[in-house]
Amino acid sequence: MSITVRKLSSPIGAEIGGVDLSRPLEQSVVDRIKEAWYEHLVLLFRDQHLSEEAQIRFARYFGALQKRPRPPSARAEKGVDNPEIVMLISNIREDGKPIGSLPDGEMQFHTDQCYLEKPAQGTFLYAIEVPSVGGDTLFLNLYKAYETLAPEMRARLDGLKAENIYLYGTTSRDEMKPDFNVHRHYAHPVVRTHPATGRKALYVNRLMTWKIVGMKDAESEALLNTLFDHIEQEAFIYAHKWRPGDLVLWDNRCVLHARTDFSDKERRLLRRVAIAGEVPV
Repeated sequence: MSITVRKLSSPIGAEIGGVDLSRPLEQSVVDRIKEAWYEHLVLLFRDQHLSEEAQIRFARYFGALQKRPRPPSARAEKGVDNPEIVMLISNIREDGKPIGSLPDGEMQFHTDQCYLEKPAQGTFLYAIEVPSVGGDTLFLNLYKAYETLAPEMRARLDGLKAENIYLYGTTSRDEMKPDFNVHRHYAHPVVRTHPATGRKALYVNRLMTWKIVGMKDAESEALLNTLFDHIEQEAFIYAHKWRPGDLVLWDNRCVLHARTDFSDKERRLLRRVAIAGEVPV
């Protein structure tokens, strides 16, 4: 199997060619893919024909599968064999009810499961049906976001932690009215070190990072807004236009992602699997 690696953009991402993910992979191929993942953070595999089982098998090469934190009673997945680990992201409705999660509209920048003690390490998202316009995913390089901060700001952030909280199903900070006595939340370092590369990355996001631990509300809000505005520069972003058969893998420890708006008149269906991570440090 001859693997090719082509950069998708200057800030982040690469397309991997010559790999059929519907079949088991040799260890040497997995090792080459992991090397590319650590270097480019987001990997795209085009024209894949993946069953749920094949997608799970590929994810397992990278680690143990992450069980979904959403309680079973809150899951809408229909037609999924492994609902405890597989998530459908879809606006399709049957009998007036969504068959999946996060159905409609825009979604602000975030990192998956940062409200848990051990957020997901990586996310594998497979496109089955996509709208003709919109519904793109924006990927953001948090290494670059950290490395371009002024030295004084990097010094200020050293040792700080921030509370991350999420209300299941929300896609915008404006929709959130979090209650720290009710909703799951966890405090993580504002700057985390990647366990494999040793590089530092900013680890806050507009959707789920709510406040700096031990800081007054006004000061915390001002600092976070400054960081959000810095992070969300176009210079750090790759915008992915989905095609059916795309499998995208991203490193959840150093990448943010967001979704652009799309028409509710068109169908969108993607299948997601995540791998378990470690406590951020």
